[in-house]
Amino acid sequence: MLSRSAAAVLPLVCCLLAVPAPARAESGAGVTVSTCPPYGPLTLGEAGFCGGDVLDALFTGLVEYDPRTSRATYAMARSISTKDNRRFTVRLREGWRFHDGTEVKAHNFVDAWNQAAGGMSGNAVLFEGIKGFGSRVMSGLRVVDDHTFTIELERPFGPFIQKLGHVAFSPLPDSALKSPASFRRKPVGNGPFRAVTWAPGGTSVLKRFDGYPGRMKARVEEITYRTYRDDNTAYADLLGGRLDFISPMPATAALRAAEDLDGRVINPVIGVVQEIGIPLRLGTNADLRRALSMAIDREAIARDVFHGSRTPADAFVPPTAEGAKSGACGTFCRYDPALARKYLARAKAKGFRTPASIPLYYNADGVGYEEWVKAITASVGKVFKGEVTVVPRTVKTFDEFQRATYKGTLKGMFRMGWQLDFPHIQNALGTFASGDGSNFGLYRNPRFDALLRTADREVSRARAIKLYRKAEAMLVRDMPAIPLWFYRYEAGYSRRIAPPGLTPFGWLDPASVRPA
Repeated sequence: MLSRSAAAVLPLVCCLLAVPAPARAESGAGVTVSTCPPYGPLTLGEAGFCGGDVLDALFTGLVEYDPRTSRATYAMARSISTKDNRRFTVRLREGWRFHDGTEVKAHNFVDAWNQAAGGMSGNAVLFEGIKGFGSRVMSGLRVVDDHTFTIELERPFGPFIQKLGHVAFSPLPDSALKSPASFRRKPVGNGPFRAVTWAPGGTSVLKRFDGYPGRMKARVEEITYRTYRDDNTAYADLLGGRLDFISPMPATAALRAAEDLDGRVINPVIGVVQEIGIPLRLGTNADLRRALSMAIDREAIARDVFHGSRTPADAFVPPTAEGAKSGACGTFCRYDPALARKYLARAKAKGFRTPASIPLYYNADGVGYEEWVKAITASVGKVFKGEVTVVPRTVKTFDEFQRATYKGTLKGMFRMGWQLDFPHIQNALGTFASGDGSNFGLYRNPRFDALLRTADREVSRARAIKLYRKAEAMLVRDMPAIPLWFYRYEAGYSRRIAPPGLTPFGWLDPASVRPA
């Protein structure tokens, strides 16, 4: 279960502290919230942004995320210990039960993970580091007894425990393990809510599970998740009193939502960063890349194009990630026309030959891309007065654009972004490692790679974060990509409920919902 526990965290070889007092269950009546249609069958292996929010209310995993710091804190795990960040021993809290009354045991995690990782499901990549990934049964998972199991990774990976708050790592009851079809009919979970009616893509009703032993209890009797295929329809229902929560807000309401809802709007930064990818064969001179970055007026574009739904990026790592450092990019991510021209002159003095134009590619079927790409090209043109010209170039569809970025056939810069798989600095930096599947600019720095590996082996969280931040400083010096902005996720709520919270994934935190 995500984002329900606010707790201090100690080094993982010891323990993670629990919240001293559980939240009190309240007797609030039911609420209705919006969700979007899932992309396919809704299972733990396929839980994406649409539909994953509903499953998140039904399940609790080994850890959950502190909504203030995004750190992982124990939930179903009594302890998770490691001495080398490669071999982990998990001990479960005893007596925790699924909604069907059966006890959650070690094999319910191990077998569920094998099921979610198999068949190349959408979330299979989350299990990739476990030894034996790709086989029907991962050899790195071993049940020791009813309440203990071990995990062995292919190589040390310090933030592994931070991954485990994703709903894909939830346990499954024996009924679903024996008959996966039963999950699709009506899932049986172990979280603060249980399914009463189940209709992904339609309307699902969840009731508070009063036998829930977790720290943060449900504070309303019932949550109805209603699927909307049109955000504007959902917004109209919110204004009309037929809905209690909407996320995301439709773009058409961005400028008037605060007035329409009398300020009942939340707008937190989430774990998504937009960047410009720069193939090194194009921008071999780091001074050129720095110059281009400083020629982009992020503040103006965030204000005039996005109307506050973006915040200028001042680092490579979204601020929701554990270990993120505000301002890590320093001067190079700030608009500074004079300094941008100075760095361009330095690049030319080192032999850089100004091309007639530098293309900036994006997929034409993406909503809103044209506006911000044109704003960037205008900003760069204004600063360099024709010395360097960036021109928009389109690829017809997202599929064609994605194939071209993977193959490296785009002859220019390109839009790219990263949504955190789990809220940790490593997940953002790792995309720039040599050989990583998301390293579209083909950045190569052996010192950067070595520093990441050293950080991955470090058991101390504090020391590991220092090492990851040193690695980010290397990215700032090399600028293999240009951070543009972090996404904000705007949500609105009715008068009937108090301001709710969001998980690190941008979902409604169901345990935060309470009567006004």
